[in-house]
Amino acid sequence: MRKLNLKFTPECEQDRALVFFAQALDEQLYDITDDSFKAPALNTFSRTFELQSVALANHRAGISKEALKPFIEELEWSISKDASLSTQQKALCRTHIETFSENSNQADAISRAASGLRIIMGDYFTGVMKSISDTIENSPKNKIDLLNLVSNFIVQAEMHGFPRRHTYHVTQNLLVRRLKNKASFDRKELLSKFFEKFPSNTSEYECMYFVDGPFGDYPKLLAEFKIVLQEASSTWNNLSPDQQRLIDAENIGKKLILIGKLKTPSPAHAYKIGSGILNEFAGIVRFYKHRELFKSEPLALVRDINTGKIYTIHDAPDPMHCWVSHTNSSEEEMLGLMSATHGSLLTSESASRLQRTVRLHRSALKSTSAENQLIDLWAGLEGLVSRPGRESVRIEYFSECLIPSLTLTYPEKLFLSAYIDVCAHAPGSSAILAAMPGTDSNFSKFVRVILCDEHKNPRIHLCKLLNTSPLLLNRVWRLSELFKSRTATQQTLRHHRKKVKWHMSRIYHTRNSIMHSAKSLPYLPTLVENLHVYVDTLVKSIQKVAKVSLERQTIEGALEYLGSWERYRLHAITHEGGDNNAPLTDESFWDVVFGSDMALAPDRDKEPFMVLPLKSPLVRA
Repeated sequence: MRKLNLKFTPECEQDRALVFFAQALDEQLYDITDDSFKAPALNTFSRTFELQSVALANHRAGISKEALKPFIEELEWSISKDASLSTQQKALCRTHIETFSENSNQADAISRAASGLRIIMGDYFTGVMKSISDTIENSPKNKIDLLNLVSNFIVQAEMHGFPRRHTYHVTQNLLVRRLKNKASFDRKELLSKFFEKFPSNTSEYECMYFVDGPFGDYPKLLAEFKIVLQEASSTWNNLSPDQQRLIDAENIGKKLILIGKLKTPSPAHAYKIGSGILNEFAGIVRFYKHRELFKSEPLALVRDINTGKIYTIHDAPDPMHCWVSHTNSSEEEMLGLMSATHGSLLTSESASRLQRTVRLHRSALKSTSAENQLIDLWAGLEGLVSRPGRESVRIEYFSECLIPSLTLTYPEKLFLSAYIDVCAHAPGSSAILAAMPGTDSNFSKFVRVILCDEHKNPRIHLCKLLNTSPLLLNRVWRLSELFKSRTATQQTLRHHRKKVKWHMSRIYHTRNSIMHSAKSLPYLPTLVENLHVYVDTLVKSIQKVAKVSLERQTIEGALEYLGSWERYRLHAITHEGGDNNAPLTDESFWDVVFGSDMALAPDRDKEPFMVLPLKSPLVRA
């Protein structure tokens, strides 16, 4: 989470809600945000399309409708949590799903029936925008709904031809910079101008790319793709000084490529379409030449032909290189992995499989294709674990091998992310934590402050330091609710497990779709980023388990250990005869939240290795 130095102090709850809305958009769209807090792949509306697509694909493949169960369950959950749907719409959607789930015997019938859900939802995008305005004005303290609406807005804008890059830049230009540079503002006017940047009409765009390679050798192929090679400098008018300098700098040894007459709602979407055309051209040449001949710079100019306005567009980052929590690592951890792959921690056969997974991980990092990245990561996962006995239980087996490591490390991931952000946003927090009694680490004291009522006074002081960051303050509060008791912690872990299992079904279906029909839905980059985190977490978990073993360990032994601990944690956090809803205390919080004597549990007395968030070199605002 980035720190926004506001020039003004929000005086009312509505102003704080608008700041919260802007910060949530900024965080969910930022390239190097922790994956747990980025905008999700789907919202309720887009999940209906996914269900249709998966149902139709399964029908053609002869797969029963039972394989659709995780997709239907997730859709039902999404409807129940959707802040943009009315109570009546939610009830109608639930009834509709129950009807076609019970009465449809074939997957293709479910595919056809699912479209009826969108009739119930109506103009979903307009409904989301209206709900955002209503929540900010009438229910400004309802931050849970506002977070849900931010996610829904980002995904729905993408469906309407406004890529996340577009929404990010509009957020920066119309919300973040205004809030940072102005001492006062008109809340309703600011929000109205923001929504105006997502019009329902389209415009016509022309894209200019800076390229290198023998494009002139293929004039007929260029003409077929409607690509214009322009050797001379651009003849575009209305270039800003920065854009003119960009052209002058890139023109040294570079060529200009023009791809025009792209009808679309946004310049970012035009850039995406034009880049696809350019890649298709290069792919045909590469097929025959068997080598890469062309290079395109990640920065391009897009001109609105109707208005003459010119936009500078930067390519979206590679999903394998987006910042996620597992990139904070020390050399000690690297030595630990080396001990597992080349040392004495694992048996030779298990070490060989782990080495293969690391190589496939490296291949995914080197690839520029999201399809290849997903396939490499999935191959690394399959190669790491034993193959299931029956083909029909593949996804169930792979999920059960992977999910325990994600469940067991989930609390540490959430608290560490919040701790890093609090340290960055409120440097005075370190003094508050250091003044607390005990010899445990500041990270442990941070968790105590949030969860244990014995520390109300330092909690109040810590929250005061976060007044200028409503989003971070809300995150700290949500952590206090998610892990406030044994029952709450157990429910949080179980719910996270269920969501990851749903997502694994989505990733597995996408992997099969790429392999068997060379197709994927638009959320592929998000799936790559998520699977990257999953595989990294599993590899690091196996290494940690092997490290505490007194003998050479096998991967199967490590996975059984993790599975046993997960089953124990999910059932033994609560216990009979006690008050499972009581607030956690200094004596109980660590064992309840993180687990004691477990290989993956953090060291209570050791400060975690962390890197405070910096501005991403991938982002061009």
